Amino acid sequence: MKVLTATVNNPEFIEIQYYTLKKYLKGEYEFIVFNDAKPFPDYSNSGDITIRKQIQEVCARLGIKCIDILNQHHMYIPCAIQRCADAMNIMLMYQFEYPDQYLVIDSDMFLIADLNPSKYLKYDCAIVLQERLNHSIQYFWNGLFYFDTTRMKNTNLLNWNPCVECDVGGMMQEWFKLQMEGQLIPTDTQLRWNKNDYHTSNTYFIRHLWSLTWDKTEIPDCIQNQVQLIDFLQTDPRNENRKFFCEIYDDVFLHYRAGGNWRGEGMAFHQYRSNLLKQILTNTYK
Repeated sequence: MKVLTATVNNPEFIEIQYYTLKKYLKGEYEFIVFNDAKPFPDYSNSGDITIRKQIQEVCARLGIKCIDILNQHHMYIPCAIQRCADAMNIMLMYQFEYPDQYLVIDSDMFLIADLNPSKYLKYDCAIVLQERLNHSIQYFWNGLFYFDTTRMKNTNLLNWNPCVECDVGGMMQEWFKLQMEGQLIPTDTQLRWNKNDYHTSNTYFIRHLWSLTWDKTEIPDCIQNQVQLIDFLQTDPRNENRKFFCEIYDDVFLHYRAGGNWRGEGMAFHQYRSNLLKQILTNTYK
């Protein structure tokens, strides 16, 4: 199995992913980083064009395969959604050029508890359901998914581009319709509260606690004893009304969220918070 991620501007995230995957992901895997840092001054790198090289150096030091994404054209595409879709489509081409079982995680997505990937391997895919326009549009999130490209069908319809009313991956709705033909799609309530895995014959649906919808009463059992991590969640300046900004997926993935600075909080903010998270998650490993 291969684990892929695309990094835009924070090499610290790569190191956290490296150590947490090593600690918690069971079985053999290869971790591959797609380097999407911009080689030109940009809002995504705060004008620092050396970040692309920093990502290369971190990967070299840790022995991680690093694939540079050709993204000079993004100089003329300021939209973060389209930029992200471009990177995801490049990664998608790689997945079908080298058929395998792939776990794809966002650049700020980290394991915080044991994951045995066998729970995904029996399916074509594992996805986080996305819905728009009162459930009339259904597709899936690009930030966390599993694809078995040795067995998936209708692959000509796979496309991470956005579309009207949808963000990254909106164009996946056509593929998803065929994938789910004749099968029951779970409700958001089932995917939030149901503690049992939900799946159809070919698709595993990843449960989730989305940003600003959950609090300390819903912290997964597997991290109840991780006091520093819980404190990190509770003291996040981005929280609102005691609801956590960070997200939890399948009880084992922590999504820092917005680590690419698309909210414009500034790289200094994210560097401070990511360094703090790195100390919490990697020190427990070492």
